[in-house]
Amino acid sequence: MKKILLLIIVLMICACGGAGQVPVWKEKGYIHMEEYKTGFLTGREASTEPHFEKARKEIAAGNDIGLLTIAYLTKYALHTASLEPFDASDFAKLYRLEPHPADMAYCHFLKGNFSAVDPKALPAKYAGLLKAAVARDAAAAGREISAIDDPLSRLIACGVWTRYLPADETILQIGIDTASSNGWRRPLWAYLEKLQNDYLENGDQAKAQSIAERLKLLKK
Repeated sequence: MKKILLLIIVLMICACGGAGQVPVWKEKGYIHMEEYKTGFLTGREASTEPHFEKARKEIAAGNDIGLLTIAYLTKYALHTASLEPFDASDFAKLYRLEPHPADMAYCHFLKGNFSAVDPKALPAKYAGLLKAAVARDAAAAGREISAIDDPLSRLIACGVWTRYLPADETILQIGIDTASSNGWRRPLWAYLEKLQNDYLENGDQAKAQSIAERLKLLKK
C-alpha cells in the first residue's frame, strides 16, 4: 500500500513539473488500479476484474515486481474489507522473486496469521489492532479500528477482525458505517448480512428481520 501512495505523490509532482516524466506503463497501471478499487467497492462487477488485469499487464510491462506485489496485496485487502476469501498463490510466486518483509507481514495480517506477523514490518496504523487480535480483545480492537483515519484502511481492519475472530457488533457497525458513508455497496451488504446472521444465531429475530428488510430495499 505504501508504494501505491508513493506513486500518487509522484504523479502529482510530475503533473506540476511537466509531461513525460512518469512512464506511461506506471501511469496507466495506477489509473486501472484506481478503477479496479472503485469498481470493486461499489459493486460494479462487470468492470472489476478487467481493470485489475489491465493494471497487472501495465505493471508487468515495466518489470516492477515490487509494484506488482503491491497490486496483488491491494486486491487481497479489498476482498478482506468485503469479508471475502482470497487466494494468495500469486503473491507467493512474486515474493519468491523479490522478498520484502513488509509485504509478507501485510499478507499474514490479511490472512489472519497474526502470530506470524512481524509487528515492526506491519504498517503502524494496524499495530494496535494486531495486539488486540493476538489478545482476542474485541473492545481494544474496536477502539483501535475507530482511530484509523483512512476509511479504506479502517474497513480492511474491520474485515481482518470479522473474518478471523469472534464477531463483535461494535466492529460490524463500524464496518457498516464506514462502507455506507463512502457509498461502498459491496462491503456494506457483506457487513449487514454478517450482522443479520449473528442476530439469527443469537436468537434476536426482530433485529435480524429488520436488517433483512433493509437489505431487500437496498438491493432492489
